[in-house]
Amino acid sequence: MSSQDLTLPLRPFHEGAEFSLSLYERRGGTSSIVDFLTGLARKDRAVLAAHLERVADHGPLYNPAKSTPLTGYDFLEFRSGQQRVFWCYASGRRIVLLHGFTKKSSQTPRRELNRGERLRSELRSEIGE
Repeated sequence: MSSQDLTLPLRPFHEGAEFSLSLYERRGGTSSIVDFLTGLARKDRAVLAAHLERVADHGPLYNPAKSTPLTGYDFLEFRSGQQRVFWCYASGRRIVLLHGFTKKSSQTPRRELNRGERLRSELRSEIGE
């Protein structure tokens, strides 16, 4: 497998001083995170993009209100208002954005967690991380 094959499911999003952010894209070209980002209202997208760019430039915030690991899952969560983005680390100082959704209740919906888990598992099997 060539190094180009290893990056196939990852679409560059933002190059920062500390990390590069990539969007996970499934084999058929679909991307939960791209669909989420393009579906956001302009203001929400701008706020979330600013947060993500800060993460790329300075690293994930050690602030549970903005970024936190999810107990029992192999991914983490960025928070921006009601917007949530599941993410994980990958080799080469890369952060991969897996899935996003708007949280409308106090509990994270099980279907969103399951989707994040499925996407993380797919990514791991495709690039070995």
